[in-house]
Amino acid sequence: MVPSTVDDNIAAVFVKPASADDMNAAHAVDDRLGERNQNPVGMSLWQLWKEDLATHENDLFMQGFWALAVHRLGNWRMGIRSRVLRAPFSILYKILYKFVEWTCGISLNYPVKVGRRVRIWHHGGMILGARSIGDDVHIRQNTTFGVARRGDHRSLKPVIEDRVDIGCGAVIVGAITIGHDSQIGANAVVLKDVPPWSVCVGVPAKVIKTLQPPVAATLVSPSAGELKVTTGETSLAPTAGGGQ
Repeated sequence: MVPSTVDDNIAAVFVKPASADDMNAAHAVDDRLGERNQNPVGMSLWQLWKEDLATHENDLFMQGFWALAVHRLGNWRMGIRSRVLRAPFSILYKILYKFVEWTCGISLNYPVKVGRRVRIWHHGGMILGARSIGDDVHIRQNTTFGVARRGDHRSLKPVIEDRVDIGCGAVIVGAITIGHDSQIGANAVVLKDVPPWSVCVGVPAKVIKTLQPPVAATLVSPSAGELKVTTGETSLAPTAGGGQ
């Protein structure tokens, strides 16, 4: 019998075992992870590399850029249907993946679906085994994403939505969702879903604040001076002259 670890004991206390009934589409068990190209649709490999480099301040020595570049390559090769033609790229990917892992301390395997303009700050001790990482996400050093327990299915990992900012040393595990525009504090251990626009800190992590969505103002009718104000999911469109 294999003895339980500290991580297993923490998960047993705070994480409810995943069941088929409470798994939505984002967290459904997927036995086909890694069998398809999950790069953002509509962009070539070269375009993704250029955008990732720009996101990392056009600095070729940024370790985060190389982790993402190799990740994009790993997904791009899955678009080659013939295994024979794909084989040289698979060998190249595996060599580069290990090189980045050993030299940069960043483990980002290709089955993780990664969005656009993701920024990996600094490097070292990063195990980014999420189910998916959205657009404009910021990740810092010593961050861990993965399953909650040893033996869980490899697809039962967190979904990081768009524009999430993750502090250094954060641990996010299990089939949970980190809502868009949230902030995860340094060294937080997140074991449950986090709503959008939340600030989450602590061990185990708790939501301590709800952020205010920015107010967007759009001039709908310049001639009439009509102003449409949008905040979150609500919108106000005063009639012409209503603000006078």
